Amino acid sequence: MKRQSKSYKLRRRHRLENRRRGLVAQREWERKAYVELEVPKNFSFIDNTNEILEYFIKCKSLLHNKEKVQCDLSHITALSSDAIALLAACANDESFLGKRGRIRGNAPADPELLRLFIESGFYNHVKATKVLKSAHKSDTNLFHQESNYQVQSDIAKNACILGTKHVFGSNKPFPDLYEMLIEAMSNTNNHASNNSNANQFKWWLYTYNAPNGHTMYTFIDLGVGIFDSIPVQLFKKIKKVIGLENNTDLVPDLLDGKIKSREKVDNKIRGKGIPQIAVNSNSQYFTRAYIISNDVKINLKDKTAEALEYNFSGTMLFWELTNGDTINKGI
Repeated sequence: MKRQSKSYKLRRRHRLENRRRGLVAQREWERKAYVELEVPKNFSFIDNTNEILEYFIKCKSLLHNKEKVQCDLSHITALSSDAIALLAACANDESFLGKRGRIRGNAPADPELLRLFIESGFYNHVKATKVLKSAHKSDTNLFHQESNYQVQSDIAKNACILGTKHVFGSNKPFPDLYEMLIEAMSNTNNHASNNSNANQFKWWLYTYNAPNGHTMYTFIDLGVGIFDSIPVQLFKKIKKVIGLENNTDLVPDLLDGKIKSREKVDNKIRGKGIPQIAVNSNSQYFTRAYIISNDVKINLKDKTAEALEYNFSGTMLFWELTNGDTINKGI
């Protein structure tokens, strides 16, 4: 039998010691208690943007410090579809969770909010029991996660029809809405992080039919955000020369198309990016329309921009579709 060299034995001993230390560290981490973080009572990203951002940043910081976090939703008094979508997106995002972070949560205690939460389809995107997963009302909610930088025209069409049936009683997609969803999907590649994992979900779309006859659309991509994307960064360098340094100063040029919101245009779509979304959001059938990205919140209805207290590393687009004037719907 061949004798083993001293160097081989030493390397083998070091490997065994490192493995033992790793197992001990893992067992110690498993025994760690969860840090409980109470979600803001008004759990709405659109209506309570700064407080929600502060919460998720605190949560991310703990996770990156290898903590285990319990998201406590039991005491919330308001819940919106956009916040549900954001929670699902973050819970599945590796850059949010960190290398060894672990997150779990409970549900709202309020019966109406609990029903909204369960029926949304949220539990289909996290570890949950079959009972909770089966509670998703797919006839009134569409909750889609996409793992490729691709335009999914069928998903956009289905999301549109889900809303137009609910709001207008029509089986035809609303052209303005369909076009905006396609534009949002097209933009995700340019807002991506250079460290994006191939297995990461690239974007999320949540369509929610509310009991009041309205339909809410939430589109999320957790990349670097519009104002930290390569096309906008190049424009920002030029603007700094003339003294414009805040991201809010760039909003008029972004909406007017003076800043490219993406580097390439899909020949099959021939879209115009953010400017097209801004134009279509003017429709009377959208009572609310927002873009939240980095440290800026844009109201697409009146074209105003609010500087946020915290940075959102990603982009959320939100529209609320309503009946409005019943004359000349065009759908």
